[in-house]
Amino acid sequence: MIEKVIKQYKLRFENLKIENIDSLMEVVDSKITFEDPFNRIVGKDKLTKVFYLMFEKLKRPKFKVIEIFYKGNVAIIKWKFSCIMLKKEIKFNGLSEVTVKNGKVNKHKDFWDSGRNFYCNLPLLGKIFRLIHKG
Repeated sequence: MIEKVIKQYKLRFENLKIENIDSLMEVVDSKITFEDPFNRIVGKDKLTKVFYLMFEKLKRPKFKVIEIFYKGNVAIIKWKFSCIMLKKEIKFNGLSEVTVKNGKVNKHKDFWDSGRNFYCNLPLLGKIFRLIHKG
């Protein structure tokens, strides 16, 4: 059953646009826990806001799933992300640990390097972070 839910989740993530965020929310539990380097939230409404904010801040955000591994009710999803931020194209890889319970995604935790992939691209702080990551 997890494969069926994750297949729908993957499909909706890869085709995510501001107009169809609600479609993604159809496969998540109302009390989903979501965590990434910037957020730690509980609830479908808060997760919806995270995605709306992503589309407000970034141009053409896009996820592409590379591979999925399953263990019990957990899927590890390897993905590539791309977007335009501050007129600069950004691309990086990450992993998500996604748990399915009662036919819905109830936990989603992202793992990716916010220093190298986000802060290094900021105008002022970026210079400092680029120095840190070179050393």
